[in-house]
Amino acid sequence: MKVVLDTNTIVWGIGWDGPPRRVILALRDGRHHLVISPDLLAELTKVLSYPKLRPLAAHPLLRVVLEWLHQPEHIVIPKERLSVVRADPQDNLVLEAAVSGRADTIVSGDRDLLAVREFQNIPIVTARQFATKYL
Repeated sequence: MKVVLDTNTIVWGIGWDGPPRRVILALRDGRHHLVISPDLLAELTKVLSYPKLRPLAAHPLLRVVLEWLHQPEHIVIPKERLSVVRADPQDNLVLEAAVSGRADTIVSGDRDLLAVREFQNIPIVTARQFATKYL
């Protein structure tokens, strides 16, 4: 299964135990396939630089996850820009990566994305929902 992880899922998975971490580790271990775009990687870099997330810089999982995320086989280059989520245009980056990478699902904790529920037959679920169903 091809999976796009929203930035918040990645951050939560690095910093705290729970479903987001279980999802990340399952993808990293090859149980499913990650799909990510350069725009999502840039957003992650920006988010990780927020002062409130500085403690994550010392987390041992951070480096491992970042190296894994940047592997070329995971990266897709979206061909079209979308404007589906108007409340937070950055959320559209997730949808663009999912469409371009022909993802089977999107894992997110973002309320605006979760409110979409499904986009072009790609379900949008929480990490807990994904873990319960696929891990």
